[in-house]
Amino acid sequence: MILNKRDLGGIKTKDGHEIKPGLLIRSAHLSQAQEADLRGISAVIDLRTPGERREAPDKTYGCRYLPLAVFDESTIGISHESGVSDQWIPAMDILYQRVMYQCTGSFSRIIRTIMGHDFQSGGILWHCTEGKDRCGITTALVLEALGVDRSLIMEDYLKTNLINLPKAMLIRQQLADTRGVEFAESVYQAYIADSKYLEAAWSAMGENYIKTALGIPENTLIRFRETVLE
Repeated sequence: MILNKRDLGGIKTKDGHEIKPGLLIRSAHLSQAQEADLRGISAVIDLRTPGERREAPDKTYGCRYLPLAVFDESTIGISHESGVSDQWIPAMDILYQRVMYQCTGSFSRIIRTIMGHDFQSGGILWHCTEGKDRCGITTALVLEALGVDRSLIMEDYLKTNLINLPKAMLIRQQLADTRGVEFAESVYQAYIADSKYLEAAWSAMGENYIKTALGIPENTLIRFRETVLE
């Protein structure tokens, strides 16, 4: 089973188009995936660190596997290697801002890979560990490139809480009993999706982030839209 998996198909753009179903899929990690979970998908982008990949290897069942880490080393609050959750977690909105201007090279490679995928062979799925931060930012960039209104991008981002909120609340209670309320709250904030996190990322992006910071050419954007929109 793949947690926090959803197809972006059906999301509408500002100019009235709609994303075709089965082409763009986001999720949490695939270490517990069943073959049926990946039906119709031909490529998987793993956004996790090498350490995360070693601890919970993906099951891809013949899909093309593309390890494209957003960052290579553990980042407290975003990556989920063993032991990271034992440390104090900084403010997540600050982490999101930092990621946007420190990882432009990684996001450029990831977005170019998604846009250059052969969709005739099947859909493409991208994921991190929880399917929230690295996956959430990547998804927001893809949707922005397609011309989706930010209110709908936020709506998709916050759907992660349907999966993560119960787990986050349990972890907060357990840690409050053993490590104290303040530490428990910092970990809780790292497990939930909060609108202020994505808003912080947008603030850090500035104008024309996809074209200027990521260097995605206009003709690439046009081809991508023509391929995945209807």
